[in-house]
Amino acid sequence: MKLDYHIHTKLCKHASGEMSQFVEQAIAMGFDEMAFTDHIPLPQKFDLKHRMSLSEMEDYLNEIERLKSRYDEINILSGIEADFYDGFEDFLGEFLKRFPLEIVILSVHFIRDWPTGNWVFGYYFPDRPLHAVYSDYLRALMRGVETGLFNVLGHFDLVKRDSAPLIENNENEIRALLESVRRQGMAVEINTSGLRKEIGETYPHHSLWPLIAEFRLPVTLGSDAHSPNQVGYAFDRVEPQLAKIKGLQKVRMEKGKFVPVNWADWTVTIHSD
Repeated sequence: MKLDYHIHTKLCKHASGEMSQFVEQAIAMGFDEMAFTDHIPLPQKFDLKHRMSLSEMEDYLNEIERLKSRYDEINILSGIEADFYDGFEDFLGEFLKRFPLEIVILSVHFIRDWPTGNWVFGYYFPDRPLHAVYSDYLRALMRGVETGLFNVLGHFDLVKRDSAPLIENNENEIRALLESVRRQGMAVEINTSGLRKEIGETYPHHSLWPLIAEFRLPVTLGSDAHSPNQVGYAFDRVEPQLAKIKGLQKVRMEKGKFVPVNWADWTVTIHSD
C-alpha cells in the first residue's frame, strides 16, 4: 500500500494549494491512503504564523469529510500535527476530546526553557555542547510521549545539525524515548521532508532505522507536504531502503489501531525530483 500520513494545508499559513489538489496529486501517484495533519492551534496566540486558528478547525474537518465523499479512489484520514509545549498539556487534552482525530503526530518545534526565538530550526547555544542541546529536545519529546495523547512520533531528530546524528552522542536517551513510545503503543514516522532541505536526509536519519526495528516499533511514512507537488516526496527512494531492514513494519490506521501493511512496490518510479 502507498500511504502518506503527513500532509499540511494552506490553513497553516505557510503552505499552498487547495486540499482537493493534494488529494488529486495523491490519486495521480497511485496512493491508497493519505492523512491531512495540519498544525494544531495553540493557546495564548502562540506561534500564530505557523498554524491555523481554533476557529478554523470545524472548516478543516468539514472539508476533510467533503473530500472523503467526493473521492472514493483513496482513503482520507483526519489528523493533526500537535506540538508538545510544556504548559499546554491541558489545552491539548481538551482539544483532542473536542476534535477526535485519527492521526495525532507528536512534534516539538519549540523548547519552553530556551530563550525566545530559539526554536529547533534556529537555536544558537555557542557555550553548550551539542549533545546537551539534543538532550533538551529529546527530553521534551519524552514528556510529550508520556502524556499518552499522541499516536505517531513525528520527525523525531528534527533538532539535528549537519554531520552530527543524534545516535552518536545521545543513544541512551533515544533508547529511553523509543521504549516509552513502545509502552504508549505509538508508531514512529519516517519523514522525507529533510531530503528537500539543506540537511539532505530523512527524519530520522537512516542510522536510527535499525534501532526503531530493534524496539519493534511500527512506522508510518510522511512527506510533510506543504504543497501538492510534495505529496509522497522521495518515497520511491526511501521506502525500498526501509523494506530491507529486518523487523521494520509499515502500518496504517484502521478503526483506531495500527495494522501492518506491505511495503509499497516502487518498481515503477512515479515521482521525479
